Amino acid sequence: MGPNNRILLVEDNESISKLVEYKLSKDGYKIDVCSNGLAGLDAIKEHEYDLIILDVMMPGMSGFEILQEMRTMEHRKNAKVMMLTSKNREEDIARGFGLGVSEYMGKPFKVAELSM
Repeated sequence: MGPNNRILLVEDNESISKLVEYKLSKDGYKIDVCSNGLAGLDAIKEHEYDLIILDVMMPGMSGFEILQEMRTMEHRKNAKVMMLTSKNREEDIARGFGLGVSEYMGKPFKVAELSM
């Protein structure tokens, strides 16, 4: 992880957000949480993150749309991104990796899998 130990989680399911936030905070990371895609994109524009965790299906803007937008930003085009989603069909996974995703984790998942 980078020098900031700062992670952005963009997830519209509150239960999953709380679970991920608890686990990663316990591991020493600073977590910012956004519950929709537009808020997530605003946070990405404003702050530096060592890792961005995106859900795919969210109100306002999907995780794929956020990722596409990020890749056009000079200062964010190489950001480390993990997709955390139930959209885990082969074509979804291929699309994520095609957009430069570092990791693709399907839901449901085990909390232990989130250890960095």
